[in-house]
Amino acid sequence: MSEFRLLGPVTVCDTAGGVIAPSGPKQRALLATLVLHAGQLLSVDRLVEELWGSAPPANASNALQAHVARLRRLLPAPGHEWISTLPTGYLLAPGRASTDVARFTRLSGQGRAALPHDPGQAAQLLQRALSLWRGPALQDSRHGPLCTAEADRLEEQRLTALEALYEASLQCGRSTGITAGLERLSADHPLRERFYDLLMLALYRGGRQAEALGVYERARRHLITTLGIEPGPALRARLEAILNHCPTLTPPPHQTPPPSLHQHPSPTSRSHPSGPGRPPGPARSRGDRTDPMAPPAPACTADPPALSPLTGPAASATSAGMTGPVASAGLMDPGASVGVPAGSPGGAGLVAPAAGAGCSDLTGSAGPTGSVDLTDLGGSAGFADPAGVAGSADLAGELAHLRARIEELARDQQDLLRRIQRDQAVH
Repeated sequence: MSEFRLLGPVTVCDTAGGVIAPSGPKQRALLATLVLHAGQLLSVDRLVEELWGSAPPANASNALQAHVARLRRLLPAPGHEWISTLPTGYLLAPGRASTDVARFTRLSGQGRAALPHDPGQAAQLLQRALSLWRGPALQDSRHGPLCTAEADRLEEQRLTALEALYEASLQCGRSTGITAGLERLSADHPLRERFYDLLMLALYRGGRQAEALGVYERARRHLITTLGIEPGPALRARLEAILNHCPTLTPPPHQTPPPSLHQHPSPTSRSHPSGPGRPPGPARSRGDRTDPMAPPAPACTADPPALSPLTGPAASATSAGMTGPVASAGLMDPGASVGVPAGSPGGAGLVAPAAGAGCSDLTGSAGPTGSVDLTDLGGSAGFADPAGVAGSADLAGELAHLRARIEELARDQQDLLRRIQRDQAVH
């Protein structure tokens, strides 16, 4: 059975497993448009607009007819006429051919449906769905309104699947090894609060509360600077839960760990030569693909590190009850104080929260499931080579970087505390 592949460069896999790639952008855009509207009549005017926009050639209908003729010769034709010419336009009859878009939609839908009752199975299904992506949807084919709108819709579905995949991993008790991917996703999509939310939970479960608080402050600064708004209720509730060490933030017990999640450049970034991703390689057959599913990683079921009372000026300032808009926004209960795990970066001068402090019932599935990149289908996983720190000079550089990062996190946390104090003083 042939398959049309649109999740990346537009290609066709024939029944023998070979890959057919249209030679030019107009050919790819025409094929993508016909496949997206398979079984539907597309008028000559719509196809001309899709290929040439507002500047069509003088003989646009003849030029379109020539492109259609070349596509007919390109597509595998044993016993099947793919493209029909009708009085007002053209129609692609898919026959028994499938599309990778349909497979992705089916697998990601099954994964999201399995998430509430079987996160391990959900992670496997979502991983399979995301492994179908070879680059940005309809890569190099988004010339007109039809392909552009569909590419945007598919990208939104990809991000939704990524959010669900990370959520499934956290529900299985896995927090180590996924923070790097969430860091990159929150940087690539800074207006999607769900990635910040998942990153804060992963850091907290890994005993890195100070960094989790720093993520919230980073998200808040970006939202205020870009949109002029504060973080939404879900992210504020996550902050409150972390400040109060809510018991529901701990991993659920006895869950099957999901497959390892390997970070990879997002499909969107691959379309920009200056970005970290590599340009897509030549078309490959399905047999050339490596299996993106790695062996399961052990579940992380350890509780967050114990808290140790600390003293100092910040402790005196934050032990007082919080009132006014800060408390009403759900950032902190009145009378609650801020605490961090013992030994956490930036934890100096803070005290543990009062026992029994209120918190929202937040788990890995908390927050809205918005409309999400984990497996490196191109190869590079982006992990550091352990041999790279063997030398003393390299080790000294790593330690200097860690010290600078700890100091930065400490400054971020102190900025957050000063802001809370200013809000209290104003109100």
